[in-house]
Amino acid sequence: MRLIFLLLLVWLPGQAKAAVLEKVRVFNGNGHTRILLIADSPIAGMETRSSPGTAIAPARATLILPGTTRGPDVGENIPIQERGIQRLTLADLGEALQFNIEMKSARMLRARAIGKAAILVDLTMPGRGVDPSLPTVERLDAWLRGVSLIRAAGGPPRNRKLVVVDPGHGGRDHGAIGTQGTREADIALEISRRTAAALQERLGVDVILTRNRDEFISLRDRAALANTENADLFVSIHANAAFTDGPHGIETYSLSSASDAAAARVARRENVMAKEWSDDGDPLLGRLIATGTDRLSKELAHEVQSTVVRRLRATYGEAKITDLGSKTAMFYVLVSTRMPAILFESSFVSNPEDERRLRTPHFQQAQADAIVAAIGSWFARRRSSGVCGRWLPGLVPRGEGPQREHSGCL
Repeated sequence: MRLIFLLLLVWLPGQAKAAVLEKVRVFNGNGHTRILLIADSPIAGMETRSSPGTAIAPARATLILPGTTRGPDVGENIPIQERGIQRLTLADLGEALQFNIEMKSARMLRARAIGKAAILVDLTMPGRGVDPSLPTVERLDAWLRGVSLIRAAGGPPRNRKLVVVDPGHGGRDHGAIGTQGTREADIALEISRRTAAALQERLGVDVILTRNRDEFISLRDRAALANTENADLFVSIHANAAFTDGPHGIETYSLSSASDAAAARVARRENVMAKEWSDDGDPLLGRLIATGTDRLSKELAHEVQSTVVRRLRATYGEAKITDLGSKTAMFYVLVSTRMPAILFESSFVSNPEDERRLRTPHFQQAQADAIVAAIGSWFARRRSSGVCGRWLPGLVPRGEGPQREHSGCL
């Protein structure tokens, strides 16, 4: 009997070890939201409950997670404010963790275990089904096993960097139009597709295109996608324009106040579809600069600008390629992303010679190849120098996605 009692003393503490909620991922769709709760060990005995909204309280879905504690990378209060989901809150109940989802209106709640130690929560509005634009259960399960969400499920588990490539404009927002009718949206998409393919082939990174056809995607949704996917880099690709056909050349931007009047004008033109945005200053800017991502973005912008200009001059001649330098401006998509981010202006569609080159597949591919080479060099320098990016909890631009802390070399 004594031996049995001693064995119990050794065995019970191991079983009593609390699961730690390490990550919260939010995928917002049309009338359907998926929330993935990722713990370090399985959570058993989960309870769920729902309550409708009242005059003084929002509708709420609640999960009680027994034997679970909140990890250091998960905030107590996670603002969302997107597509009817207001915020997530977490409360320690002593022997359980209470996870609340506050909504504008009540939704159907379904929660299930997925993978080895995760819970998938589905919230659907009455009369709505599964939104096909959201990651499927199978793809989320594959991601939990180490396979990227953008690779086919069943591939070998790999830990790979993720770059979001953002073709500017699209759909009803055609961007600038050149003297020969060239649409900025079309040029941006062609260069972006080539860049995405080269990134995957040559650097072995995963890539998400914010759009892969001629469709309108809001600036807010482009940034939200990069934040939700916890991308390592955000690269927005555009074509430049001016009021006259004189200006020409290539320039690359990172986030800060406008470096000159021309940069401010470019930012105003690219921000035109962001209805709630003003480039007169934003309180988020100071907080972003404090994180250090602005320095990493400036380094990347300089790397991309210098590499593209050098390579194109080697092909087309120095006189044909004008270097406008790396600059800073308050672009909406750069302010709203939580990772190093740049905006590349490939050339001026308003300049006849620049426009002619931009229309050719050779020039588009040459730019894409140079962008990828620059990103590869930037990644390699980060690894060799040990210089690391850091995104701190609490920096959640405009309520897009969960709070997180990410540290470590890129």
